[in-house]
Amino acid sequence: MPLPNAKYNKGKKGLGRALAGQDHFSSLIFYTASLPSGFSSSQRIKKFFQTSDAEAAGILNDYSDATPATATLTLTAAGNTGDKITIAVKDINSTGKLPVDANGNYTGPTLICSYIKLASDTTLAILGASISAAINIGTLTHGYSASFNSGTEVLTLTAPKKFGSFLNTGAPLVVTIVGNIAATIAQFTGGVPSDLAFYHYQIDRFFTRQPKGILFVGFFAIPGSYTFSEVNTVQNFSAGSIRQVAVYKDFSSDFSSSDLTALSLACVVSDNVHKPIQALYGADMTSISDIGTLTDLSLLTANKASAIIGMDGNAQGYFLFATSGRSVPAIGAALGTVALSKVSESIGWVDEFDMSDGIEYEEIAFANGQLFSSEAISDNLLDFLNDYRYIFLRKIVGRDGTFWNGGHTAISVSSDYAYIEDNRTIDKAIRGNYSDIIGTLNGPLELNDDGTLSDNTVAILESKRANLDSMVRAGELSDFDIVVDPNQLVLTTSKLVLTIELLQQGVARQIEVNIGFVPKIA
Repeated sequence: MPLPNAKYNKGKKGLGRALAGQDHFSSLIFYTASLPSGFSSSQRIKKFFQTSDAEAAGILNDYSDATPATATLTLTAAGNTGDKITIAVKDINSTGKLPVDANGNYTGPTLICSYIKLASDTTLAILGASISAAINIGTLTHGYSASFNSGTEVLTLTAPKKFGSFLNTGAPLVVTIVGNIAATIAQFTGGVPSDLAFYHYQIDRFFTRQPKGILFVGFFAIPGSYTFSEVNTVQNFSAGSIRQVAVYKDFSSDFSSSDLTALSLACVVSDNVHKPIQALYGADMTSISDIGTLTDLSLLTANKASAIIGMDGNAQGYFLFATSGRSVPAIGAALGTVALSKVSESIGWVDEFDMSDGIEYEEIAFANGQLFSSEAISDNLLDFLNDYRYIFLRKIVGRDGTFWNGGHTAISVSSDYAYIEDNRTIDKAIRGNYSDIIGTLNGPLELNDDGTLSDNTVAILESKRANLDSMVRAGELSDFDIVVDPNQLVLTTSKLVLTIELLQQGVARQIEVNIGFVPKIA
């Protein structure tokens, strides 16, 4: 037995230190006419390391930029002592749904006040002031406030800003009167949702998935037509360090499959100047009542872009959807998953990328509001959307959690670049080899007497492999080979040609198991 002593085991929980490399460098791009306070027309891009950085730049989730909906009650008769007026609102809970009990039964509208007329409420002005005061006493509980104009006998009820435009439709204001009090009711109007809360949500979801990510956020003017050239603007701002970008069109512009082509072409512009980038796309889909009517993205040749059509179905994401009337696709979460994964990994890897935190993305939907659990969402429809190359959130039988269906890009499944991981892998290989080989540019090449490349030159060129070797060690490539044809005549062409063959990591997109009974196990 060893001598008595004290032993120390060094922990490895991590200090949140920056990751090596730049695979986690990402960008979110939004289009708007109204900039957060920390941005300006001459400073449209900022670099964030955590959600609090975005908050310091004015991107808040306090709904301060929203406009509250208002409703009015115009009192026309004061009634008698003991008469009762009850004011309630059919609003929604924090999940964006009508409040229900444990059995799913609607628990009724939010009670704003229940006021019994006093003998001192002798005039409409006094009665209105009393009802207004009764409402304001409960503001900290229900969030509504009231004011009364004694000249017009109009009581104005102001909703919490967080409800945005939700109360603008239907008849959510419910007024019940027992007795002879009389009033004319005008339902809620004028509610405008918070843009900042949407931006904050997407940024926060990115950092939730990739806490060590580096995020460049850009806000740009709404263009006459979308070419997504802003991808190149942000990429240049980052000195070419961004590896993946997610864009969301302005809130009044609908999802369009043609945008995937434009977005992919914008990425190619950066690719062509040695700044390769991969893009995710989101837009408003509320005008699409049936998710099964989406067009076939496999007919496009937009391998640099992917369409995200999944969103949260019963938490903050769905609340933002319900209170704004516009889609809240999970572009931030998808971007964070891409930034977290190795370039060779599919974001659909079940063991590695569970999107649910028990609350957000535990229940899921499509970006048009159709719930994943809806009877309208069949297995055949999911296969259809998968074949059409859309990225959405899914549930898997026998497995808790929520998962992406895969990393599709907007191109035929037969393409070498049909998946995000295909493009990220070759982009990283290109970046790495460019770094290895660029020093040779304009350098001397030793030749044989017949003008062909010498063995020494070929060996030197084929040794330019440090970054590709690193990818193999990291499990991002299975293997590779660099081939230099010694017979090329560089004196004639002034061009040096190298061939690089990459052997990818495989992805188990389909698993087939043969199972059956046998008389004995050999």
